Amino acid sequence: MRKALAGGLLVILVACSTAGPKAPSGSPSSPAGAPAPTPTPSPAAEFSVALIDWDQNGTSYTLSLVSAAAKVLATAHASWTRGARCGPMQAGIIAPAPVSTSNHRAYYLDAGSIKWLEEDGKTGVALAGPLDLSASKAYGFAVAPDDSVVALNTIDYAQAPTLHQSLTITKVGAAALGSQIYRTTSGNTAAVWPVGWHKGNLVLAFHGGTCTQGGGPGLTDAWSYHVVDAQTADRKATIGTDTRACGLVGYPTPAGVPCGNYLETGGQPRTQVLDWSGASHSAFGAGFLPGGLSPDGKAYLGNTAGGSQYALTLLRAQGGGANVPVGDCFACGVMWIDNSHFLVAGNGAAPVKVFASTPEPLQGVSVAAQGFPAARVPGSLDGA
Repeated sequence: MRKALAGGLLVILVACSTAGPKAPSGSPSSPAGAPAPTPTPSPAAEFSVALIDWDQNGTSYTLSLVSAAAKVLATAHASWTRGARCGPMQAGIIAPAPVSTSNHRAYYLDAGSIKWLEEDGKTGVALAGPLDLSASKAYGFAVAPDDSVVALNTIDYAQAPTLHQSLTITKVGAAALGSQIYRTTSGNTAAVWPVGWHKGNLVLAFHGGTCTQGGGPGLTDAWSYHVVDAQTADRKATIGTDTRACGLVGYPTPAGVPCGNYLETGGQPRTQVLDWSGASHSAFGAGFLPGGLSPDGKAYLGNTAGGSQYALTLLRAQGGGANVPVGDCFACGVMWIDNSHFLVAGNGAAPVKVFASTPEPLQGVSVAAQGFPAARVPGSLDGA
């Protein structure tokens, strides 16, 4: 069953604030022995997007890799329960997507382990674990572009709203978790989780709350990204702000990060593009969608109002745009496969489609898979 609303994970030409070098609201532990990724990733596999399609009970999902030609390259089925509770509260939790990508593979949580899927259908085990599957635990992870290491944050909600978190760096294929580089201190109520790697540094999503209540999009999207040293967890840059001054932040790309508000909640159809220093260098006149920014930053997919519906519009940095014919697409799932092809998972029963960004009028090709876009291959954030 496809998730209907985007979630997570999430111009006024001014620089966004950059925090100090320390890890976010926690204490770095000894970095001795922490493995490091290769700063320059090796050549990528065929470009693709990873779709996640949860079953009706939320106890398993199907992972599909979809190419720019709308072909399903490979699939895998995983057992993973989304049943973690926010302590004694009847509320949702910040539950990161169970998928990460390198330049060659998709990695996914399955029955207490992290496994990998290649585009030729081969599978393997990246971390045997076993991970603790108790109801209070959630996990977020990111594998380095060169498949060398995995950053894994364990988020324990047993005493929510106070969180206990432990961030480790482990070699892919290791039998046990590696060095802990970050842990939370008492009283911490903000969640972080790995989302990628940029020039050898780890990129952590930050969300200022733990338990979510109510409805609508954005409840579990990131408020900002912390770029931290993968050995010490010292913070090097903040993309966006920890107070949501520029809005929510979307999926990171080599060109930067979109920052804005969903059209219904923010009022103004405007989304900034933040570079990897945290500065705002451009903007697009459309509402926020997490996966809207192209890898090279030259195009953006966002919501624009159109009568009783929220249209999906492709905007180009050099000017101009085009309607994407998918009907009402408020907070729908979008993600770029490469700089000229993107995938749309429409709301309701709409089929997943792949579009080329030219020529116009745009025409989509249906995909023989369902799901919500969660990550792209290659996963490197170092170059468009």
